[in-house]
Order: sequence, then C-alpha cells, then structure tokens
Amino acid sequence: MKIKQLKIEGFGKLINQTYDFKNLTTVIGDNETGKSTILAFIKYMLFGFENATTSNQNYNPLDLKRYGGQILLLHEGKEIQIERVKILRSGKPSFSCELTDGGIVRELDESAWRDFIRPLNAKVFSEIYSVTQDNLQISTVKDYNAERLDEEWRMSATTGTVALFDQMQDLARTRDDIFTTSRATKKPLNQALADISTVKEAIIKKTAEEAALLPLMTKNEALSQEIVTCRDTQETLDIAINQGKHRLSYLAEYQEYRQLQSQDLTNILSSEEADNLRQKHGLHEKYSQELVVLNQKISENTVALEKLETPKNQFLKNAKTTSRLDQVKLAYPQAISAEQQIKQLTFSKQYLIIAVIALILMGISFLINPLLVALFLVVSIVMFVLQVRMSRVTQAKLATNQAVLSDFDIEVAYFSDWVPENCLTVADKIAALTTIDKEVQELKLLLSRYDQRETIEKMTALQALDNAIFEELPDIDTAPKLLAQWAQQSRDLLRLTRLKEQLSEIFDLTIVFNGNKEQMVVDQKIAEKAKGAIKLNALIDEHARNLAVINQQKTDTTLANLSAKLARKKEILRDHLADFATKSAEIKLIEAVMMSLSSETLPDILTRASSLFSRLTDHVWRKIYLEKDILWVENSRQQSLRLIDLSTGTRDQLQLALRLAFIQSKHQDFPIFLDDNFLRFDSKRRLNFSNMLATIAKDRQVILLTSDQGLAIETKGTIHL
Repeated sequence: MKIKQLKIEGFGKLINQTYDFKNLTTVIGDNETGKSTILAFIKYMLFGFENATTSNQNYNPLDLKRYGGQILLLHEGKEIQIERVKILRSGKPSFSCELTDGGIVRELDESAWRDFIRPLNAKVFSEIYSVTQDNLQISTVKDYNAERLDEEWRMSATTGTVALFDQMQDLARTRDDIFTTSRATKKPLNQALADISTVKEAIIKKTAEEAALLPLMTKNEALSQEIVTCRDTQETLDIAINQGKHRLSYLAEYQEYRQLQSQDLTNILSSEEADNLRQKHGLHEKYSQELVVLNQKISENTVALEKLETPKNQFLKNAKTTSRLDQVKLAYPQAISAEQQIKQLTFSKQYLIIAVIALILMGISFLINPLLVALFLVVSIVMFVLQVRMSRVTQAKLATNQAVLSDFDIEVAYFSDWVPENCLTVADKIAALTTIDKEVQELKLLLSRYDQRETIEKMTALQALDNAIFEELPDIDTAPKLLAQWAQQSRDLLRLTRLKEQLSEIFDLTIVFNGNKEQMVVDQKIAEKAKGAIKLNALIDEHARNLAVINQQKTDTTLANLSAKLARKKEILRDHLADFATKSAEIKLIEAVMMSLSSETLPDILTRASSLFSRLTDHVWRKIYLEKDILWVENSRQQSLRLIDLSTGTRDQLQLALRLAFIQSKHQDFPIFLDDNFLRFDSKRRLNFSNMLATIAKDRQVILLTSDQGLAIETKGTIHL
C-alpha cells in the first residue's frame, strides 16, 4: 500500500493544502511547520479521528469549522480514496471510502475498511511504522543493569516495540507490591495472614468466655421459644376475636336477610307485564292530558265564536256578501272612468260661459270703445256656435256615464248599512268597500282559527285510543300503586340476592346465627387473651433480665462478629493470592511467548538487522547475534560487545536497524514513516542512512519527515513546508 496524495481541508495549522507522495518522499520543514501534523493527518485519515487527551494532540483548526480532508492510496493495482470530515461541535464525523478496481467503483463502510487494512491499526501505526526518536529510545544504563538492558533490547528486537517489556515490568512491580518474602510484613498478603491469625486468637478467647454463660443462654433460648409460642397463641386469639367481631358487625344485615327470606317475594308481575303496564299507563296519562287540553280548547273556541255573532259579522260571513263584493270589485274600473268623464264633460260648458261674459263686457264697452264692443260681440257669437255644436255629443256621453254610475250605486246599495253616508265619490265608496272586504277576510281567518271540526275529530280519536286501553286493562288507573308494589318487591329480591352473596362469605347461612352466643364467645376469648398477655409480659421480662446478664459478661466484640471478620479477612487473603497468582502466570506466559518468538522469528530479524546496521555504520559493525539470551554486536575486527558498551549514537543506529528489520520481516505492504530519528547520526552515517532509505524505497514506500534542510534524498519526492 502506498500513499499517493493528501488533500487537507483543515487540520491543525494546515489549511487547504495538497501534497503528492512518491515511493521515497522527504518532508522538510523547520520546527512547528507541520511535519508531525502531516503524520497525524495520515493516521487520522486511515484509522479515524481521536479525541484530544494527554497523549493525543488537538488538531482542530482555529479559523475553520470543517476538520479533516482526503487521502488517496494505491494498493495492488487498486485506487482507494478515503475522506473524513468533521464539523466542529456538530456530532459524529463523516466517513467515505471508494475502492476503484479496473474502472469498477466500490464503496466501503468503516467496518469493511478496517477489515481491509487489518492487521494494521492506530496502535501498530504509532508504535511500529511511525519511527520516531521517542519510540526508538531504549532505557540507559542508569535505569537498569546490563542484564535488564539486554532483556529490554531483546524484547524490542523481537516485537518491534518495548511495550511488551514495559507491560511485563508493570506486572512484576504490581506482583511484588503484593508479596515478595514472608519477612516483608508490610506487604498486603503478609498483613492479611497476620490479621487472620489475630482474629483466630480472639475467637478462641471469646469461645472460652461464652462457655461459662452456656446454661443461662440455654435457659434464655427456652424462654425465647416459650415467648414465640405465647405470641402465636395470642395471634390465634386475635384472629378468632376479630372474626367474631366481624360477624357481629354484620348482625343487622343478617337479620335483614332473615326477614326478607321469610317474606313472600313472588312477583305479582313479570318484567314484561310491568313494562307493558307502565307503557299503557303512560299512554293513558298522556291521552287524558291531551283530552283535557282539547276540551278546554273547544270551550274557549265556543266562547270566542259566541262573541263573534254580531249583526255586522253575520252580514260579513254571509256567502252573498262575499259574492256581491266580488261583483262590485269588477265594476271598480268602469265606475272610476265614468266619474272622471262626467267631470270632464261638465267642464265643456265653458264656451257658453265665455259667451255670456263676452256679452257682459260688450255692454260695458259701449261707454269705453266701439271697437271693443265689436270684438266682444264676435267672441260671444263664436262661443255660442261652439257650445251648440258640442252639446249634442256631450249629452250622449253624459247619459252613458251616468248609467254606469247608476249601476255601480245599485251594487253599492247592498252595502249601504255599512258604508258611511259621507261617501259621495266613487273613490270614497271603493275605499269603504275595500275596508269591508278586508274585514271579511279577517273574519274568515278568525273563524278558521276557531274551527272546532279538527279538534273534535282529534278528541274523538284520542278517546277511542284511551277506551282501547281500558278495554285491555280495566284497572289502568290503579297502575301506579301496582307498579310501586312490583318495584318494592323487585328491590327486596335484589337486596336479598346481594345480602346472600355478601353474607355467604361471613356466615354459614344453612345454620341460624345466634348473636348473643357469638358475643359470649368473643368475650371469653378476650379474657383468655388478657391472661395470655400477662404471662407473655412476665416471660419477656425474665428473658430481658437474663439477656442483660449475658450482655454484661460479654465483651464488645461477639463471637458472630469475629467469625464474620475472619471470613472477610480470608476473602481479602484469597483476593491477594488470586491477584498474585494471576500476575505471576501472566509474567510466565509473556516470558514463554518471548522465548518462542526469540527462537522462531528473532534469527531472521537479527540477520536483516545485521545487514542494515552494517550499512548504517559503514561496515564498522557487521553482525548482531543472540547468545544465552544476550544480544551481542560484532565489529569488523571480530570483537563482540554487549549493548551496554555501545555509544549513544550507535545504539540509535542499532535500534533503527532492528525496527526496520522487524518491519521487513512481517511482509506487510505499508509505508514506513521516519520522523527526525537520525539526529545523533554523524554526517557519514547520515549519508549511509539516506542511501539505505533509497534502497528500501524500491520495495515499499518510505516517508521521511525532517527539519534537516541539507538532507534531500530525492528531488522529485521532496516537500518543503
């Protein structure tokens, strides 16, 4: 697997950056320019975001809310693109992974991606494949003696890290904190043994003290049993008394039950008959009320009709009056027209009047002017001529119209008794007749309101229905009393049933209950309970006195407490022993695993490491080998030295050779990351280091992060920060 490209949206101080990687890539930059940030970004993209802790730096960008980016990988001809983005303070980060194989794109979820990259994980990435000065550092001579240092180096060479050695040291330290030798009295295991011995001695002493109190304790136990027996007897009496009182509390209900049971509660009616009787009585009451209302209405209508029998009302309700009104209504238009024409014809006499006036004026004009006399004479002659001509036609029309008015007056004469005398004109007569017509209509409406036929028919029908009820039930008027008797019997039957259900749980209803006898039994048991209470109190007092004597002779710690304390101490001892045995077994297991790994994998690792160490040291040191669980280094003069005898820089080179050899032995196609782990190399060995990395980069990707501006292994693969 190789890293092809990084796209950083926001991660630490790196914002919107893209970096392309080669097989051998050197990231060069001063301190705090982002080298470690790039390494952390690769780890987070591959294995997920980590929360900021004392061991994990917080890489949240200061000026952006988006946190993360993309990484592009190549693996066995497949292209893998992973994107992880987290919006600050908004929940879980997003993850997407696309695997492109021959043009086919497949998406992997988080679980599938972890399965794909297994056995690599964040811990292996940080402790094995991320080679830093810190995780290469092995303890110095000041920390351990030569044997411990050799053991740590051997474990580091075998597993690639000192984590297992540190774990075994922690186990040994916690095991020794529990127990070392029997003389170490402050160790928890020895303290638990001493505490158990002390508690056992106290138990022996306490047992001897309590042996002297055995007779009194035996007697007190007998008293305790007797007290329990008396209390049981008292409880039995309490139950009997309460049961008797409970029965007596229902004495009134029992007596009511016996009384109801002695009555004849055979229903006089069935439910259907009672319902029918109730329904028919309701109808009878309804009909009776309606008949009363109808009779009252008929009486009121009769009185009202009598009041309406006046001469004028008799005239108005006469059929002839209505007929004559209808006839005269038809003559209204002709009469009105005739009256108007007569008025107009009357005004046609004006010509004669004008002629007369002209003659008068002519006579007066004799004294004034002869011309005026002649003029008035001509006018009078003309007016006379016109009057003569028009008088013939007017007389004919007047005769016709007067005949119409005469006929109309004849029709009106029928109503003369009820028409006012001052009605001279046709309009006045029509107004009077209209009033009479209105009164006729109002009278008809009023008479229809007091019409008795419908009321009488309805009353007859109701009377027939009520008579039918009497024919079916002649005693319908006594229905309320009969229904009341039936309802009372029904209530009594229901009450009897309920009392039977209630009392059957309290009494044996097949036997007559005697309240007086039951009261005597209750009083007798109350007296027995009082005697028993006196005896019980005496026993309790004696038991208390004996118990006080026993407690006075006992010390503060009883035998039961000591036994419980001994059990707790044994549990503590058992826990210490289990913890000690577990840690001892884990240490032996780790040692056995290390022995197995040393014999199986360490020879291959040492062979690879010898070649790398020789190249780094310019063949000054040629071989690394294991002899009697001790790592030896042989130089070009065939001299062998232990690790403790090497210089600090040479140790760094040796540890680097062992780490790289371990990585190569695992045959995992994964990049190696080296972060300024050659700071104690001299210039010659730095050059050897550069050449060695170029060789390794032919088989796997190598990414070097350094602040050494003079170290440029490959120009195309150099990233300057």
